Amino acid sequence: MTAVRKVELLVCGDLLRGDDGVGAAVVRGIAPDVAEMASVRAVGQLMPDDLLSQAGPVIVVDAVHGPPPGELVDVDLAEVQHVADSIVPSSCHALPLPMVIGIARHLAPGPLEGRFIGVAGREWEIGSDLSPETAAGVGAAAVLVETWIRQFAAGSVVA
Repeated sequence: MTAVRKVELLVCGDLLRGDDGVGAAVVRGIAPDVAEMASVRAVGQLMPDDLLSQAGPVIVVDAVHGPPPGELVDVDLAEVQHVADSIVPSSCHALPLPMVIGIARHLAPGPLEGRFIGVAGREWEIGSDLSPETAAGVGAAAVLVETWIRQFAAGSVVA
């Protein structure tokens, strides 16, 4: 029997702020058999200790500003600092995403393994629902997250 690595799925965002809650919608779209391979944790705003609390691969899901609403962003955690000018997570992070990842990389006993998956949004008002454009990207984002969960769980990701 092949060993399956547990994948940590960190969901950022605020369900009360429109498109900022897209991460939770993406998680609800993940097939149950794939969801069993992941440990899902709602973190609201990502902090370095969230990335350090898991020995295995991590997938961070959040809404982003920058690309057209509904567009997906898929970036290796090691590459986030290189795309920081073109995508900005929308959740009210205490620290910018590249800084959070940089601190975690500095403190981690080994390299961070994982992905940042973002869905671009346009509506951030308190009390608003997901915008139609962002909602349209949820299904594709769930499939993308499922793909990464399967690959990380099987240990078939090559850096």
